[in-house]
Amino acid sequence: MHRSAEEIEILLRERGLSLTPQRRAIVRCLSDHGGHWTAAELLERVAGEFPLASRATVYSTVALLRDLGVIAALPALSGELRFDADPEPHQHFVCLRCGRLEDVPSSWFPISVPEEVAPTFHVHRYRIVAEGLCQTCSQAP
Repeated sequence: MHRSAEEIEILLRERGLSLTPQRRAIVRCLSDHGGHWTAAELLERVAGEFPLASRATVYSTVALLRDLGVIAALPALSGELRFDADPEPHQHFVCLRCGRLEDVPSSWFPISVPEEVAPTFHVHRYRIVAEGLCQTCSQAP
């Protein structure tokens, strides 16, 4: 489950990190709207309120939030990363035609790490991305 903007701001302050207006806007965008954002989409959203916001500000902020475990990064079909406001392990579906990315219930793909893997690997997290056509694209000609 994703954290509220207030919780993220408290975490940043506790770590001695500054809360610039642009950083606060990015945090609020991710927290209040959830979803899976590209850096370009975040910049477009924030630039409406802060025209001088830069791509570097967005990238440094999402890198910081990712390092703090507040968001997760997922590869998109375009090769650009999408930032997920929910950092907890969960699964996704991506449409191969339109690129839509959606969370799906973990019951769709039950996963367990085999015991014989434990001596060789220490699994911290895993991500499952199912690929196919969304309902809209599958009905399109």
